[in-house]
Amino acid sequence: MDLPFGPGLPDGWSIMSVRRNRRSVLHFAVSLIMAGALLLLLLPLGELLHADPIVNASPAAISEPILVAAATPGLSAKADAASASGLTELAGRDPMALARLALERYERDVREYRCMLIKQERVGGKLGPVQEIAVQFRDEPYSVYMTWLKNVGDSKRALFINTPDYVDSKGRKFAQVEPAGAIIRLFVKKVNIPIRGARARSASRRFIDEFGFRSTLDLLLQLHELASKNGVLDLRYGGESEIDGRPTHFIVRYLPYAGPNGRYPDAKMVAHFDQETMMPVAVYSYADRAGTELLGSYLFTQIELNPGFSDQDFQF
Repeated sequence: MDLPFGPGLPDGWSIMSVRRNRRSVLHFAVSLIMAGALLLLLLPLGELLHADPIVNASPAAISEPILVAAATPGLSAKADAASASGLTELAGRDPMALARLALERYERDVREYRCMLIKQERVGGKLGPVQEIAVQFRDEPYSVYMTWLKNVGDSKRALFINTPDYVDSKGRKFAQVEPAGAIIRLFVKKVNIPIRGARARSASRRFIDEFGFRSTLDLLLQLHELASKNGVLDLRYGGESEIDGRPTHFIVRYLPYAGPNGRYPDAKMVAHFDQETMMPVAVYSYADRAGTELLGSYLFTQIELNPGFSDQDFQF
C-alpha cells in the first residue's frame, strides 16, 4: 500500500534526483492512504486547493498575464536585497526568480513549520472533496505529522519519520496511520502502510514524501529546466494577489499536458509566493490552458515557521 499527495512528477524524474544535486539530501515522508480496504487507506496530502473564497482572484479567472522573456542567465537570488518594487521588476523579467529566491530563503531560515493544508485533487478522473489537514513538518530528521480535520475519509492521522524505525522487514519505508472509522479503531489503533506503491498512486497525485515547501520549489525548478530544454516552456509573471489575507506574487506556467502518464504534470499551473516569507503558499494545477478542469489545488494557511518542535511533537 502506498501514499501519494499532489501534482505528479514526469516519467524518469524524481524529487530525490534534484535534492542530490542540492546541498541537502531529502528524505522520504508520509504518503497518504486512501483506497478500498478497511485498514490500508491513507489519504494524500502535499501537497493546493480550489480556494476561490480565500484567494483574491480565482486562478481560473486570471486574465492575460503579461508574457515575459526567458529566465535571465546568472541572476543572483538575494531576497533581502530586493525591495518590493525591485522584486516585482525582477519577477517581470524572470518569473522563476521567485522560486529561486524562495528556495534560498528556505534553506537559510526555515527548519520546521506547522500549517493548515487545504487540498483538493482529481484522482482517477474524479474530483475529490476539499480536505483540511493540520500538518507539522521538520527537515531533520525528515518528519511529517498530518491530522485530517475536514472530509476525513479513511485516515484520521498519519505520521512518517525518515529513520530506520519507519522501515519494514522488506526494506520499505512506511507511515503509521490511524484509521478514521470508530468501529475499525476498536480493533486496530494504527497500521503501518508503505509510503510508495500502486495503491498510493491510485489515491493521490503525489506521494507524501514529496510534501513541503522545499519539495514544491524543487519540482517547480526541475520542470522549468526540463521544459526550457525542450523548448516548450511558457512562463509568465501574473502580478500581485492575496492568499489567506496576505499579499503574494504569482506566476502562471503553461506546458503541453498529455494526461496523467505524460511528461508534464499539468497544462496550466498557478503558484503564489508570500511577499514577506517567499514561501509557495498556494499551487493550482489544471488539465487545460483555460483553467477550467482542476487537477490539484493546494493551499497553505496559518503558517508558523520554526515553532520549536521536540520529538514529542512527532508521536502518535
